[in-house]
Amino acid sequence: MSGGQQRCKAFLVEFAQHYWSPSEGSCERADRLTRYRGRLLAEIEQLVMDVCHDAPRITTATRVRWQRFVLLDDLARMSDVLFRGPIDPRHADEMDLRLHHAWRTLRHQIPDLADFAQSTRDVRISAAKMAMMLETGRPTDLLPDALELPDARTLSCLLSLRCEKDDAEELNELYRLLCQKLQGCSCSHCHRGFDESSSCGIFDGEQLTIPVTVPKVLVPPCGHALHTLCIGEQIIPNDSAESRGLCRQCGQPYGWTGIDVDPMVNAFCLMFGPYVDTRSQEMYAEKKLSTTAILSISEVCVNFSLELSGLVSPSSIWLLLLRRHAFEHPDMVSLVGQEVLRSLTLPEGEELEVPTLVDSPAGPQSDGLDAPPMLMDEALPSLLPESLSPPSEPSDVSEELAEPSAVMLNQLVAGCDGDRSMNGLLPQTN
Repeated sequence: MSGGQQRCKAFLVEFAQHYWSPSEGSCERADRLTRYRGRLLAEIEQLVMDVCHDAPRITTATRVRWQRFVLLDDLARMSDVLFRGPIDPRHADEMDLRLHHAWRTLRHQIPDLADFAQSTRDVRISAAKMAMMLETGRPTDLLPDALELPDARTLSCLLSLRCEKDDAEELNELYRLLCQKLQGCSCSHCHRGFDESSSCGIFDGEQLTIPVTVPKVLVPPCGHALHTLCIGEQIIPNDSAESRGLCRQCGQPYGWTGIDVDPMVNAFCLMFGPYVDTRSQEMYAEKKLSTTAILSISEVCVNFSLELSGLVSPSSIWLLLLRRHAFEHPDMVSLVGQEVLRSLTLPEGEELEVPTLVDSPAGPQSDGLDAPPMLMDEALPSLLPESLSPPSEPSDVSEELAEPSAVMLNQLVAGCDGDRSMNGLLPQTN
C-alpha cells in the first residue's frame, strides 16, 4: 500500500471513529465533531494557499496537494452525517461558504479541469463504499442507541453525496440496503412500503425512469421516509397549505439540510420540467401567454420552497429549472419565465396581467423558419437579476461570510456544471 493510500485509509478510519463515538454527553460529542470539521477546513484552506504559492507551475507536489484537497473536501462535505438527530438546517452555512471560497480560489489555479479530475479521481470518496464501510465495520461494544446505525438517514445522505467513483450497480446495492433499513416502514405520503419496485424508478406506470443522479427515497432528519415521486405529488397545488414543510407522519418540520437540496432540486426538474415544457409549447402554438399556466407554475415553485423550509427561494427554484431542463422552445420559456418571476414578486392582492405577444420579425437568415414570439413593445430583460448574478471573481472571505444567505443564493442560481460542491451548486469560474 502506497503512502497516499495509507493516509487516505487513516482519514477514513478517523471519520468512522467519529461516526461511532457514543452520543452520551451529546454536547461534548457535538463539540468534538465541530473541532474535527474545523481541522479539515483549516488544512483545506492551507492547501489552497500552498497551490497559489506554486502557481503558475504544475509540479508533482501541486498534484499531491490537489489530491489531498479533494480527499479532505469530500470528507468535510460528508461530515454532516456524523451528527445524529435533527440539526439546524443552516448549521453548516459558514463551513459551506469557506469551502466554496477555497474551491473558487483553487479553481483559478487549475489550467485544465480534465487534468485535475484525472489526477484526483483515485482519491475521491465513494459514497457507496463509505456506506458499506460503516455497515460492515460496526464496533462490538456499541451502546443500545447506536445498534441500528448506520440508519436510513445516514444512507440517504450518502446517496446524495455520490460522485463519479460510484457506479450504477454500487448505488443500486446501496438503495437495496436503504430499503432493508426501512423494512416495516411506509411512505409518509402514500403509505406504501419501500422496495425496489416502489423506489427504483417507474413513474405512474409510464416510461419515466428516474436516473442514477436522482435519489428514489428521501429520508428527512425525523426519519419518516418518503418516495421521491411523492414529494412531487405533495407540491401540486391543493388545500394542504398548512402542512407545507412538515412531515406528514409526525407533524414536525422536515428539517432538510444542505445535503438534501441538490438531489431534491434534480428530482423537481425531472418531474416538472416536462410539464413546463408542455405548457410552453401550447402557449407557443397559440402565440398567447396563459395566466393560469403561469400562476400554476409559480405556485408549484412556492410550494417546493415551502417543503424545503425556505432553503431555496421560489425564484431560485425557477432559475434552476431553466438551467437543468432542455426545453423544446427555450425562447418561449424565457418569456414565460419573465412572468413567473414577476408573479413571484407581486405585492399581495395584486393580480398578474400578462402582456400580449407579437410575432418577431423574421431576419434574412431565418431560412423560412418560424420566429419565436416576443413581448409587444417590450425588450426581453435578463432572467438573472443583477442582485442574483454570481461574482466573476472570488471575493474576500470576510465579505462572503458577512452575508451568507446572499452568497448561498448565488451558488444556487449559478447551477452545478460539474463543480465540486456537496450540493453541486457552486458556480463554475472561467
